[in-house]
Amino acid sequence: MKRVVGDRERAQRATARLRVLQHFDQVSHNISRTCRFFGISRTLFYEWRRRYQREGLNGLRPRLPGPRVSPHRTPPHIEALVLRIRQERQYGIPRLRLFLRRYHAVSLSPPTIRRILREHRVPRVSQKRYRPGPTRRREIHVPGQSVQVDVKHLKLRSGRLYQFTAIDEATRYRVLKIYDHNSIQSAIHFINEVRQAFPAAIRRIQTDNGSEWGTDFTWHLHDLGIAHKHIPPGCPESNGKVERSHRTDEDEFYRRVAFTTRPELVRKLRAWEHEYNHRRLHLALGGKTPAERLAELRISSAAGVLRSA
Repeated sequence: MKRVVGDRERAQRATARLRVLQHFDQVSHNISRTCRFFGISRTLFYEWRRRYQREGLNGLRPRLPGPRVSPHRTPPHIEALVLRIRQERQYGIPRLRLFLRRYHAVSLSPPTIRRILREHRVPRVSQKRYRPGPTRRREIHVPGQSVQVDVKHLKLRSGRLYQFTAIDEATRYRVLKIYDHNSIQSAIHFINEVRQAFPAAIRRIQTDNGSEWGTDFTWHLHDLGIAHKHIPPGCPESNGKVERSHRTDEDEFYRRVAFTTRPELVRKLRAWEHEYNHRRLHLALGGKTPAERLAELRISSAAGVLRSA
């Protein structure tokens, strides 16, 4: 067993080390000569001198055995914050880093966040299966130019409900509504709600080929001056933005929010819609929220109009 050095012996060793430093200052004035005289390495001399300059004679005492604490270790309250946000929001490391910096003024590197999660044995965020998207992706920069719409089926103890979702391709701004039936009537009512809630005029609606998006729905859009585009059959990736947003709903809303009644679900979904549009940071938008992206595009559009005037 390794012998623990007592306080008296530690003080004696500190005094002996001080004599080495004094020999350099008062006698040799040469580090190499002093090290040869006392039989120590230059590295050890520099370490003793650095500790003496920083801590005085106590810095020359032998270190007590025990775990060393890094001076750069993340403070416990910051680690607790990382763990709480991960538990509540199920964010991956990139979005967790953005959220900490934006809303808590805490800057941590991805390796640091990864270490904190690993040391506390936090399970990884569920891996999502991504289908390959279209070979050629469209880049849309005009709010309302193309809005993807889809339905998420909800299985509840009391029965089935349907979440109708509209997402603007340019900004990722969304509108969410709950319906009892997945029908053309629900789809038409939803579009009327979307037009009232959307911050930009809608030019085109894009859907899959479900029966709720049938002929009557298309004619309703035509009467409103909105084009209707069906994606190719068997290609849900063509509606990838709304499909991806439904996975986000599942991971960050339905798996962590409790509700027992339809009115309670509607109320909490409305709060989640606001969270998604105004607070949740989107990696696809460079860490901005949909509302920030909307404002950015409006400013860019206004500047373009002024330049062309």
